[in-house]
This record gives sequence, C-alpha cells and structure tokens, in this order.
Amino acid sequence: MKKYIYLLSIIGFVFAGEKTAQIKVKGMACQYSCPTRVKSALNDVKGVKMCDVNYETNTATVTYNDEEIKAKDIANILDNKTDFEISLDDKSKEESSGFKKFLSRFFKS
Repeated sequence: MKKYIYLLSIIGFVFAGEKTAQIKVKGMACQYSCPTRVKSALNDVKGVKMCDVNYETNTATVTYNDEEIKAKDIANILDNKTDFEISLDDKSKEESSGFKKFLSRFFKS
C-alpha cells in the first residue's frame, strides 16, 4: 500500500502543470537595474518558479505552475508593478515543460 501512495505522489509531481511563457518587456533603458526590477516584481507571486530577463532581446522567460497562475495574469502583474510595456510573445504563448512533453508522447489522452 505504501508503494502505491509513493507512486501516486511521484506521478502527481511529474504531471504538475509547469509551463514557460515568453513575455515582451519594452522600455528597459539599462541592462542591470531594469531586468532586476522585472524579476523582483515576480519574487512573491505564488506559482512563479523562475524568471529570466534578457535585456538585449527585451524578453522575460517565466517558468510557472499553470494550476496556480496563468501567463496572462503574470503579464498583468508585471504591467501593474513596473513602468515597462508588457505583452505576451505571440510566438510561444505557453510551452509545457520538456519532461511533460516527453511523457505526453507515451500517454496521449
């Protein structure tokens, strides 16, 4: 019985809704404090796991749990907490994590 509970908990963790969104950040004037301001705006947001801001491409790559927050909500939070022009990148709206994509090949629903 313990083995089944352990197995179910691992499966739940593996299939958790981790996604990555590309968010356009226009208006950054410097390469140090501006990306830091974007990252700090998402520090205490529940569901956001990681934020990487690239000054040269004016994008923020945000990894988040889609069961707790959506990409649209993250963009709204950034729009409210920063002075930058924020928009979701049309090319990659929301991408599933690589491991989840791998498993979905075997367990298609």
